[in-house]
Amino acid sequence: MSQSNAYTVTSAQNDHDCTTVRAHPRNETFHVVEYADEDARERVADLPVGSVVKMELSRAGRRSNVWCAESVTTARTDGGTSGE
Repeated sequence: MSQSNAYTVTSAQNDHDCTTVRAHPRNETFHVVEYADEDARERVADLPVGSVVKMELSRAGRRSNVWCAESVTTARTDGGTSGE
């Protein structure tokens, strides 16, 4: 299962590389715990709470509600806009 959508960062990336995001407009919460590559992990790590980001997510293993960020494109942050 893969989902591509806009998400709002509700919890910044922690020491375990977990970031919590909320999907638009459904308000579903996703815990991103894996990343396709180091670039994707770093892009998410740089996002402050409140940032809106476009991501493609896929399930990370069999655990409930944990996801892998396959692609990450910053749409809007509190500090303005930034490119890919």
